[in-house]
Amino acid sequence: MSEHVRNIAVDIVLTVITCGLYNLYWQAKQMTALNEILNEDKYSFLTWCALTLITCGLYHIYHEYRVSSDLAEALGRDPGSDKVIAVVLSLFGLSIVVDAIQQSQINEHFGDSAL
Repeated sequence: MSEHVRNIAVDIVLTVITCGLYNLYWQAKQMTALNEILNEDKYSFLTWCALTLITCGLYHIYHEYRVSSDLAEALGRDPGSDKVIAVVLSLFGLSIVVDAIQQSQINEHFGDSAL
């Protein structure tokens, strides 16, 4: 099993219990996995964190859009609906759901969609 395969239920529970702080760690792990999938250093945790703080969270919506698009393309799928779902859920404050969907796709890419 790859180091990038994560248990989505545990990640959600820990994010809720820590009032969202664990999601910072989860984001960093997803960015590392995505950089490996894409074979490039496209995503940086520090850049994401700084831009998200500076824009009062608006950059995070764009980030979720980009990640969903890149993951869909890496998995050979049409990114159209994934991008729309990511933006709509993020606009309504449901980024944790987007993270769960993205983690499911990361797990699928690394060969374990059971988690």
